[in-house]
Amino acid sequence: MSGYLHHLRLCNAHDPADYRPWSIGGAEVGLVSHPVAERLADCGFLQSGRGLTLPAGTFEDISDKLAEASETLRGSGLAAKARGEFYPVLPHPDAAPLAVLDRGAATEFGIVNRGFHLNGIVRRVDGTFMWVARRARDMATFPGKLDNMVAGGHPAGISAFDNLLKECAEEAGIPAETAATARPTGVISYRMAVPAGLRRHMFYTYDLELDPAFVPHAVDGEVESFELLPVGDVMRIVETEPDAFKYNCNLAIIDFLVRHGFIAPDNPDYFEIANGLRQPIC
Repeated sequence: MSGYLHHLRLCNAHDPADYRPWSIGGAEVGLVSHPVAERLADCGFLQSGRGLTLPAGTFEDISDKLAEASETLRGSGLAAKARGEFYPVLPHPDAAPLAVLDRGAATEFGIVNRGFHLNGIVRRVDGTFMWVARRARDMATFPGKLDNMVAGGHPAGISAFDNLLKECAEEAGIPAETAATARPTGVISYRMAVPAGLRRHMFYTYDLELDPAFVPHAVDGEVESFELLPVGDVMRIVETEPDAFKYNCNLAIIDFLVRHGFIAPDNPDYFEIANGLRQPIC
């Protein structure tokens, strides 16, 4: 098994039997572990088949109920602390949100979690290069790991394009007029079991071709440094150093490598690699 497949299988490792669906007014929006489901039964969630449901209500009412349930889970040690950033609760990635939920409980509630990853690319006469970020050592999650040039979650109330511009400015000091030239290239999706619950992630992918003279710089403290590496070196890291990058950044790089022919059909795992980047999450 190639190192590329390791990353794909890691991000898609889960057992559906470990989770129960929950819905809002008949629309399924999440998957929760059995301990969380049992606790939610005491928080106004009703039994519905093998899952749970909240009766239909206004956006604000449902959001308030989820906030109260999140606090109950935190009090029971079943949810992470609140982050003060809210994600939409969606029956489908392209659907209108039915409520919002604090980011700190997104995995515990198993909601569809949207975001984006951007590959910063430099074309030179001596080859193709990729900007790689090093996460700050004091980050709460994945400190010191390598990362894509820019990546971020997609909070409620902002468009994908505006979120891209915001994160590019905050994480890498990329001017808006430059970030606006990023080319959307598709989506990556996966379901991943973690101790907190189920990550049902989908993220938009972008390629941003940069002038060789441009040098990114950390602005908001999430990134410690940036390094411009030949794509061949990035390939080697992804394939042979499984813990070097934050786990899902590997998928964005693999996607780039497939799209640009660096991973070619002669690779014995080509079909599984290309097909494995987009797994059903709904």
